[in-house]
Amino acid sequence: MKNLLQKTTSLLLLTAVLFACKPEVKVAPDSFTVTGTLKGLDTEFMTRSYKDAEGNRVSDSIFVENGKFTYTAKISEPEFIVFWPNVENTIKRTDRGYYPAKSSQFAFLAAPGDYIEFKGEVTDFVNAYPTGTPANDDLASINSKIFPLLNQAVNMQLEQNKLEDTDPRYDILTDSMNLLNEKVDEMKKAFVASNPKSQAAAWYLSDMMVRSQVSQDEAIKIFKSFDKSLEGYTYYEAVAQRVEGIESTMEGKIIPNFTSNATPNGETFELYSLKGKYVLVDFWGTWCAPCIAEMPTVKEYQEKYKDQLVILGINSGDSMEKMVQFLDKYDYDWQQVLAQNETEDLVLKLNVAGFPTKFILDPEGKIIKRFVGSTEEAFDVLDEILE
Repeated sequence: MKNLLQKTTSLLLLTAVLFACKPEVKVAPDSFTVTGTLKGLDTEFMTRSYKDAEGNRVSDSIFVENGKFTYTAKISEPEFIVFWPNVENTIKRTDRGYYPAKSSQFAFLAAPGDYIEFKGEVTDFVNAYPTGTPANDDLASINSKIFPLLNQAVNMQLEQNKLEDTDPRYDILTDSMNLLNEKVDEMKKAFVASNPKSQAAAWYLSDMMVRSQVSQDEAIKIFKSFDKSLEGYTYYEAVAQRVEGIESTMEGKIIPNFTSNATPNGETFELYSLKGKYVLVDFWGTWCAPCIAEMPTVKEYQEKYKDQLVILGINSGDSMEKMVQFLDKYDYDWQQVLAQNETEDLVLKLNVAGFPTKFILDPEGKIIKRFVGSTEEAFDVLDEILE
């Protein structure tokens, strides 16, 4: 018995010493660190793409050695970040490119001072999830359930691409993919509804609203159930702005005013300065093919109704320099502002969830119609009103 007690005491002391000697990871208060050692991460580097302070798209390389990586970067506020692993098995290639599958990304939420570790493995998708902060623990809890399903769906898409649409398997695969995607959406809704204090839930609701994966009524109901402890968190505030935007941009409402100096000439622009004429508000970006395809028609209607109609372009996703270069090249000379400026995000303020999005306003600023996506109907409505 004495020997057993001595052995037990020695084991406890050894455990205490090991924990006492475990190095404490220190992260600067203006940075985050993410790390991991993962089976199957057979690559020399991963890639992170993001916008710098000037709005330019830049990329970082995250170097990998024997499946291990560590990456530190500065950060000023909470941010959702993804790394592309550049592992061939995870790239869902087609004859015309590849599908940017979410299940092929390292996804995590970073905030100043965070230390985050990925655990899992890389197979034909990133079956690895973040831990180390409550936000990432929650994110891992939902992503570990839906990433395998998303991977199944994209693999079915690749299989379907090899078939003629007359093949009986084609429709079977379509139905199977739809069922998987519907299941994923329901799982995400259940997650955000059952985690009212979770920062990850706030991010997911924000993302689902952008992608129109949740109805406006559902989004408002879930948002109102969120705990007040989330107030001030970046993605909670993003949802709050979208909810306010839903209610203020319904057809028949006076569109919310805004001012911005994010204009090509640097002069301050106010939306309500356009009152007195009909206005076509066009949310667009140079990266958006349907947006670009419609701009010659927008120009045509600017000239067709020059005495009655004013065009306002709101650009999202481009730097000022890139936007101006594009406009000058094609001689698009109507008023433009960047959607994101130092004080507000017009995409959130006006609840824009797809590109292009167009508003038609009457001379008092009332929203006559709102259109999401490429459509000829917006121009038909202008003809009905102005002819």
